[in-house]
Formats: sequence, structure tokens, C-alpha cells
Amino acid sequence: MQPEVWAEIKRLHAADKVPIAEIARRVRRDRKTVRRALAAQGLPVARVQPPRPSKLDPYKPWIKERLDRYPDLPSTTLFEEIKRQGYAGKIRIVTEYLASIRRKAKEVFLRIETPPGEQAQCDWANCGSVRIGETWRKLSCFVMVLSYSRLMYLEFTLSQCLEDFLGCHVNAFKYFGGIPKKILYDNLKLVVLSRLGTDVRFNPKFMEFSGIHGFEPVLCNPARGNEKGKVESGIHYVRSGLLAGREPLWPDINAQARRWLDETANVRLHRTTRERPVDRWEKEKPRLFGLPSKPYDASIAKAVRSSHQALVRFDGNAYSVPHVWAYQTLLLRADSETVALLGQGKEIARHPRSWGRGAVIEDPRHFEGILAAKRKASASKLKEHFLALGPIAQAYLGGIIQAEGEPRRHVARIMELASAYGKEEVIEAMRHALAYKAFGAAYVQNVLLQRRTAKGLKEFLPLEIPQKPAWNEIVTEEPDLALYDKLSGQDAEDGHEA
Repeated sequence: MQPEVWAEIKRLHAADKVPIAEIARRVRRDRKTVRRALAAQGLPVARVQPPRPSKLDPYKPWIKERLDRYPDLPSTTLFEEIKRQGYAGKIRIVTEYLASIRRKAKEVFLRIETPPGEQAQCDWANCGSVRIGETWRKLSCFVMVLSYSRLMYLEFTLSQCLEDFLGCHVNAFKYFGGIPKKILYDNLKLVVLSRLGTDVRFNPKFMEFSGIHGFEPVLCNPARGNEKGKVESGIHYVRSGLLAGREPLWPDINAQARRWLDETANVRLHRTTRERPVDRWEKEKPRLFGLPSKPYDASIAKAVRSSHQALVRFDGNAYSVPHVWAYQTLLLRADSETVALLGQGKEIARHPRSWGRGAVIEDPRHFEGILAAKRKASASKLKEHFLALGPIAQAYLGGIIQAEGEPRRHVARIMELASAYGKEEVIEAMRHALAYKAFGAAYVQNVLLQRRTAKGLKEFLPLEIPQKPAWNEIVTEEPDLALYDKLSGQDAEDGHEA
């Protein structure tokens, strides 16, 4: 019986003169229990009942011996073994007994402190999603902590790719003013490709990075996250101190993170060291390795192919290149701010990086030469079709060039007349105009219409498509217009008879 219940029973009976039945109701105990409490001069002591004999008792010494040799033997195996020795009980008794003797004591962890400059710990943290325009993207947080001083660096990213991972390392080293001797990781795929016991296969690109910067990557034992408890505590502090109650906005969250590091996280009195991380860092900084003289390029580098629209697709967006580089294989380099495109070893385009999705980022200068090139190609094709009309066309073109400043306009108009009235009529009209040295589309049209009027034939107006000027220059096979002339003449006769 709990002491407070016993004291309440005594008080109700002695002070308030409450009947035993009412006391039992109030303290929710049996009347016999209340009477025993009133009769006792002190707090009743519960009697320990001797354990009841069990069918398993004769076999317990043998089970203990087996478990000393084979600690992981399952209850089913032991049950079958003792059954063959004459055990007549149920497996439930065996299972309960094993559970009672196999209770593991909670593991005790040693506090490990490292000398200044000896170690840092590093990890990623998943931080939900952030809205960019009409798109949601996953937000990650890179965290590195110097083990001695507890000075922390953090940076938010929109991916956990190797290039972002290495770039965050470079930024952390700059923030720390140096590089620690070792960096502790768990089994990140960015660091280790495979692991079987002590056989570890590191990521070659990451090992190249560590060799350039002179630190040794060290792996935690599998499922032993406590071994990098400093960075785990740092991640918890980021979530509870920086992100709690805040809706992150990209890219403002990184500027907020930097202020939080400088004004809060690294100047607080640390709970374990009882010193400020920035103060301990002053002692640790001289022990850090110096930064490489040549900055490490952690940008994304990949081969891409430009489309027929002179666009290159990357990370859900499209970026323009000069139109002469359409249909080409190019090298793309991207960092957190820019996307650069290289062709034949030289930079041909540079754009601000878009973190949304579905955007088309264009430089108007990339398309300046397209219209001029198309007009030039169109003029060349138009001339080719005009000269195909024969020697008269070639002679007439020479006259147009000498007489007019815009021969293309006259040639285009004469080809329109050829499409409307047929090549033969136009050639004859040019022959007549050439004899009188009358050069120009207007002269050819006048000759053509005079001859058709003399024959009693109607004028055909050429089809113009102002919305699609390029379609006006499409050249098709010449139709047989005699049928139309015949029909036009027949219509005139029918109208006269009417």
C-alpha cells in the first residue's frame, strides 16, 4: 500500500470519523484492506511470496550453460532441446525465462574529447521543402562542427549531390580559416561506395578532394550514430534554434543562417565545454591546416547537347546558347549562382542559375543573327529559282541590278507573277521588256497584263499571307494555267449569251 493511501485512511478515520465503508469507497480499496491499515501501527509492509516452483527449474542450469557458449540461441531451439530431455511444459515458460535473463543493461557512452585541430564531424539534415515560384523543392542542410571548439558551419542546399557536398566543404573550410586533420562521416554514398566489414570502397572523386585538401576521411561504425554526436547535436540545435517557427525562403535562408551562426550559435555558452565556441576556436585555429593556394572548383560539370532551338536543358530549366551552336555537344558548368556553357574549350554563354522549374532563360544576343541568316538564305534560294527561268531571266536580272537598288524586291514580285500566270507568259513579258530596256517588276507586270487583256483574259491577283511572310516565298511546281484561261473564257461567253 502506498504511504499516502495509508495516511489518508488514518486521517479519515481518526479526524473525520468517516465510517469504514465510506473510507473504502473514497480510497477505492477493499474494506478488509482498510481494517488492516487501521489496525497497523505503522505502514504495512507487503509480504514477499516465495516463488512458485516451475516445470523449467530442473533445466535452468543447462539453459544457462548453453547461453554462456551461444548467447544468441533462440527460444525455439532451446525448447526443442529440453523437450528431448523430458521437459513437459509450454514454450511460453521458456520464452519468458529467456527474456528475464537476457535483459540488456543500457549502454554507457564514454565522452570523447579531441585535441584542437584534430577532428571535425559532418552530416546532412533533411529540412522539408521550400517553395520557389510555382515549384516545391527539397531543402537540405549541410552541417560541419569542429570537435574541439564546437564551432559550427551550416549551409542550405536544394540537393545532396556530390558537387554541392564538396562545395559546402570548401565554404566550411573558409569559414573555419583552415582544415582539420580528420573529418568523421557516417556511411554516406557520397563518401563511401560500398562497405563490407573493414573492407571499404571510397568514392574516388571524394578521395581526390580529400587528398587535395589534406584531411583524412574517417567512417563511423555501422549503426553507431553516437560516434558523431557533436554534429548530431548541432543538427538538433539548428532545427530547434534556427528553423523552429520559421518558414524558410530561398535563397534568404542562407543569409539568415549566417547571421544565426555569427550572432547566436557560435557565441553562446556551450552546455558541455562551458565556453563560447568562438573563444575555443581561437585556440584551435592555429592547429588547422592551411587552405590550398589554388581554389578548388566544385562546380557541376557535365556534357549536354543543345536543341534545334539553341537551348540546353539542366535541372528542370532551359538555357540559351548562340544560334550557331545549335545541335552541338557542349560542356555545362554550374554552381549555386551561374550556369556557364563551353564549346570547343571556350565559354559561349553564361546565365544566372534558376532554382525553379520549367523556366527558359535566354540571352537576346544569342538570336540576333538568325533572322539575317534566314533572309540571306531566302534571297539565295529566290535568286536560284529566278535564274531557273532561263537565259532571259539571267539577262533581265543583270539589268535590274544596274537600274535598281533593291533587286530582291523586283525578283520576288516577278516570281509571284510567274506563280499566278505561269512561267512562259512571264518569260515572254521579260523578253519584251528587255528589248525596250525597261527593267523592273512593274514593267513586266504591265506587259503581261496588256497581253492578257488583248486576249480577253482576266487578271489574277497573287495570294499574300501577311501573317507568315516566309510562306509567300514558298516555290511550288508550276500548274497548267491553260485550263483556268479556258474556263475564264468560257465564263465570259456564257455571260455574253445570257
